[in-house]
Amino acid sequence: MSESDLMRRLQIRASQLGARLFRQNTGLAWVGKAEQFHAPRMMRVGKGDVLIRNARPFKAGFKGMSDLGGWAPVVVTADMVGSTIALYAQVEVKEDGRTTPEQIAWVKAVNSAGGRAGVARSDEDLAKILNGDCG
Repeated sequence: MSESDLMRRLQIRASQLGARLFRQNTGLAWVGKAEQFHAPRMMRVGKGDVLIRNARPFKAGFKGMSDLGGWAPVVVTADMVGSTIALYAQVEVKEDGRTTPEQIAWVKAVNSAGGRAGVARSDEDLAKILNGDCG
């Protein structure tokens, strides 16, 4: 199973557990003015063009950000009025790979702030993260 297959399976499992986790893409893409051509023509390539006119980089996320993010439902205890709240959740998905120091730092930061975060290699890992049994 690939890591992307594991990620999709964990997203489905999270929904079954009452949580919502969304894919958080990180990386670099190029944006700019797109042109549609209806006939062949000569084109001048200028500085900064990357198959898109006036191309500029668009950075998504940041180094160490988890693969999945969203919330996990938490029933607040009676001393907190008995309501259900959404608790911030972050899940780093790893099939065989190792976590980077930045990913570990992100997981620790989320847990330190009161959220739920961890590394999931299986459905069981995911359940522990969402239930607050790891971190």
